[in-house]
Amino acid sequence: MSSIEIQQWVTRGQDLLAQATLTIEGAPSLKVRSLVTRLPKSIMPEESFISIVFAGQYSAGKSSILKAITGRSDIAVGAGIVTKDAHKYNWNGIEIVDTPGIHTQIRPDHDEVAYEAISRADLLVFVVTNELFDSNLSSHFRKLAFDRGKAHEMMVVVNKMGRCAGGNTVAAQNAIREGLRKALAPSSPEELRTSFVDAEAEMEANLEADPDVAKILRRKGGFTAFTDALNEFVREQGLAGQYTTALYTVEQVLQEALAAEPSGDLDVDALRELLVQERHALLETRDQVRGSIDNHVHRISAKIRKDGREIADLIHASCDQDQIGHQLRDAQTRVESIVSELAKDIRSTLERNMAHLGERVKSITESVVAKELFSRLTSRVELIDHVTDPKVMASAQKTSDITQKLGQFLINWSFNPKSRTFAGLFKLNQYSGTEAHNIIKALGHLFGKQFKPWEAVKWTRILSTSGRVLYVAGAVLNIYFQIKEDTDAAKLETDLRESREAVRASFCEVAYIIEKQFDQVTGDYISKSIGQRLREVDGQLDELRDMQQSRSDLSLALRRVRNDTVTLIREMHDQTEKSVSHDAGN
Repeated sequence: MSSIEIQQWVTRGQDLLAQATLTIEGAPSLKVRSLVTRLPKSIMPEESFISIVFAGQYSAGKSSILKAITGRSDIAVGAGIVTKDAHKYNWNGIEIVDTPGIHTQIRPDHDEVAYEAISRADLLVFVVTNELFDSNLSSHFRKLAFDRGKAHEMMVVVNKMGRCAGGNTVAAQNAIREGLRKALAPSSPEELRTSFVDAEAEMEANLEADPDVAKILRRKGGFTAFTDALNEFVREQGLAGQYTTALYTVEQVLQEALAAEPSGDLDVDALRELLVQERHALLETRDQVRGSIDNHVHRISAKIRKDGREIADLIHASCDQDQIGHQLRDAQTRVESIVSELAKDIRSTLERNMAHLGERVKSITESVVAKELFSRLTSRVELIDHVTDPKVMASAQKTSDITQKLGQFLINWSFNPKSRTFAGLFKLNQYSGTEAHNIIKALGHLFGKQFKPWEAVKWTRILSTSGRVLYVAGAVLNIYFQIKEDTDAAKLETDLRESREAVRASFCEVAYIIEKQFDQVTGDYISKSIGQRLREVDGQLDELRDMQQSRSDLSLALRRVRNDTVTLIREMHDQTEKSVSHDAGN
């Protein structure tokens, strides 16, 4: 059966959550057991699952594709109009939605059912048969892709490739791909990750006992390439982040459970607790920064898409060329202005959150408990730092191995013998003062100066083949209505519709580029500032735990589940970052 990556991640995440729950509940310490209430109830987001909607023409085999992917027996398949309503299937953390075919003519009410489900989709898989689009289906596709701005959330699947002469071959795929180009313009089959499948062959392969026969059927089915494209699609959209949120919570609770497991040395335990507090502050700040910036960016991108819809609505048979040109130039100015304001809002958000983080970390290091601890730790450091006699050192190691290890640990983590402080241990200078200010200033420079959203758009993608819809000269946009000279009313209406779609598509693309650019740069900033410090704290906590003379079964079990959780989080982030880097390079 074909593999959907995020479904595997969710399955592993749920298993790790179950292991964490059982391990913490079985701890002898009440302090550790009480942490179980902090664990999430599920790895899946509480508000909603990721929604992948399958839409397209009726009898294209949407239900068959779903059945082939999921292996569910409760999905009805067959000839004719099988699906009358939007059916939702919870498939291990993914909401798969099967919709009625659009533009059935027999049941036009099905269109609204499909469009309602599509409006809520995170990802849209548009299914057609090897016979491709007729004029009506093409109109519906363009309405979804461009009028409703779904092009960047859409992929195309051509089903029933077994009907082609020779079957699902490379030659057949190439021929169909070329046939799709006009219907998909200004997007292309490559940009919409077009896949070619035969769902019936894949379902037969899932039931076939003979592995050699199953292999042949799977090759005909083409689902490996399809699921690879779907996995890449999910990564590029950054949807895995919705599932890492709960995993981060699991990992933090496991860290606190480990910190609650005594080391045999009160000072080690106290220092470990202070680091766990700092870690908690780092995690909260990271989530607050990401959430605030996402809200700012989505608000601005919604405004840009709205501008595109309103300008496109002005394009009709009696429209005025100068008026449209004026509106487009005003829109360009507005975009540049609101992006500039967005950069200021983000800088303000970063400065506010990082300053608050600095205050939180400072309060940890200046607490009464911390001051008393640091006074005791200073003595340990000086003892280890000044003793040079090998016999004395050997005796000290024999009687107090943890004291020696802790002293060396503190020296390594920037204890300042002159000032007798441990400020370096908590990296206060990362969150306040010149260093943080310069980081934020550099980020603002990137957003405000180097990033020009209008110029980033590949405007040539939205030009008609005759060049009569839009023309770009430098940074100024003008529109030419040579089409108004056409005498054929039907052709005039078609050309006007294409002009409206081109304008909407261009504004949607600007919004999409802004979202991606801000998301990538913000992610880089978080990784280099908060993320870097998180990695350091985790390293310090691991070192402190390694000082234990012997580890309990509970400690070993907690560490095993935590390490597996960290591994899963890294896998999800690594795959997403590779996709973002690849997307940026293109």
